[in-house]
Amino acid sequence: MTDRDVFKSMWERMQQEGYFSEHSHYSDHYGAELNDSDKALDEAFLQLDYSVDNILMPAPYSEELERAVKRTEAFWLYEMFDLPKSGTAYDLGCGFGRSVRWLSEIYELVHGSDISAEIIATAKENLRHKQNISFFVNDADTVPDEIPAESVQVAYIFTVFQHIPREFAQELLSQVKELLATSGSVVFNLLSGMNEQLNSGEDLTEWAIGYEREQAIELVQKAGLKIERITRWSRPEHDLSWLWVHAKK
Repeated sequence: MTDRDVFKSMWERMQQEGYFSEHSHYSDHYGAELNDSDKALDEAFLQLDYSVDNILMPAPYSEELERAVKRTEAFWLYEMFDLPKSGTAYDLGCGFGRSVRWLSEIYELVHGSDISAEIIATAKENLRHKQNISFFVNDADTVPDEIPAESVQVAYIFTVFQHIPREFAQELLSQVKELLATSGSVVFNLLSGMNEQLNSGEDLTEWAIGYEREQAIELVQKAGLKIERITRWSRPEHDLSWLWVHAKK
């Protein structure tokens, strides 16, 4: 069992020391000029068949590929899952506000939260011109008190659970369930194909906690949610994959 205050303190320390602001995975590349390779990767994601249960990523993993995933997520998320497109959305682990930005173009109200106060301050500054967004700092295993119960139509959790102890992921998902309106949806991804028994990592580093499909199912069921669909995103060069999970209240 991991102490949540110690874990949150570590996360804050990493942010204060510039780990995430300088890391290519976390930087906000919104508005950056795209080269021909970027455009080709984006087009490859736009052309994938998201109706199948095992999607092969169009190229070996790279920082460029991950940026293409993020640039096109407003497309493939809705191709892959049948999600509401109105009401309130909640982005848990929102970082600098990348997903909150495009979610705010679809939903009437969007909440974003993150464990790091510094990252939330940056997100607020990045999106200060948006009137339908609210940002909060959440604890390691709790959602913000400010978000009303049963008020959220779609909760989105992108690459969060691989970085936190399993008991925190379970508690967060259980609390997200309480925020969902009737038949509300939650979508999240899990690292798979490695570290499927791991529950921590080295201090001041990214953790890489993996889940088997059966563990993903158990995570959802323990939270009191119903699985709608699980899709695997496989890599052409490695056994590592992402499990994308859509569950409903």
